[in-house]
Amino acid sequence: MGIDFFGVGALARNIWYVQNEEYSRGTKDIDFGVYVANEGEYNQLCGKLIEDYKYTIVSTNAFCLISPQGVQVDLLPFGEIENEGKVVIEGKGLVSINLDGFKEAFEYGAVGATVENDNFKVCSIPSVVLLKLIAFDDRPERRPKDSIDINSILMHYPQIETELIWEGYNFLYEDDEKTHDEIGIEVLGFEISKIISNNEDLKNRVLDILDKAVKLKSKLAELMIQNAEKETIKMKLDILQSLQNGIVKGIKK
Repeated sequence: MGIDFFGVGALARNIWYVQNEEYSRGTKDIDFGVYVANEGEYNQLCGKLIEDYKYTIVSTNAFCLISPQGVQVDLLPFGEIENEGKVVIEGKGLVSINLDGFKEAFEYGAVGATVENDNFKVCSIPSVVLLKLIAFDDRPERRPKDSIDINSILMHYPQIETELIWEGYNFLYEDDEKTHDEIGIEVLGFEISKIISNNEDLKNRVLDILDKAVKLKSKLAELMIQNAEKETIKMKLDILQSLQNGIVKGIKK
């Protein structure tokens, strides 16, 4: 149909982990962002999957289909279909979603991936963190897994992306008091800033999300704790502060 799309969420996260020989958690659903002009084009896409490929409708979520193999596939429409970052379609159950950041992630944060000889686009890891921060902020009571994913990525990023950190951001090592891990998380912030820098509202929202987190006005830091015997709230606050510092520095650069 000529519709541009990219993999987001757990799919993009797991591809990054597998490419770098790291353990990845399983996922029960697959998320794709689909670039569509209007609701009619989106309905055509869903109709084709249902009629030609035997996908089935989910009565509780108008943005979700079930594949013939029983996999939940979320098709998240963004682009011209959006109205102030929001998409509303006819259907049953969930019919309205906020897709702040999707267009920017697609335009500035999509990378190529190959899965079983198929080539397609997926979110870069900075884009994954960006979209998960927004998703958590939209519905914190229903998105605890986003905080776990954010924590996991922040913990792994400095080791996995060592080459990028050394080659592209060696100037950050001028601060002798910072560890490689702290610098690595700042670098992730710099990379996120590249995605959001052209959208003032998006910049402000991301910084506000992190500001609430580091001031304990949200539960993000608390929910990032996975081992209460070894991790503290301060450790998570320091990590989020490093991420925020990197974004701020990247925006100013």
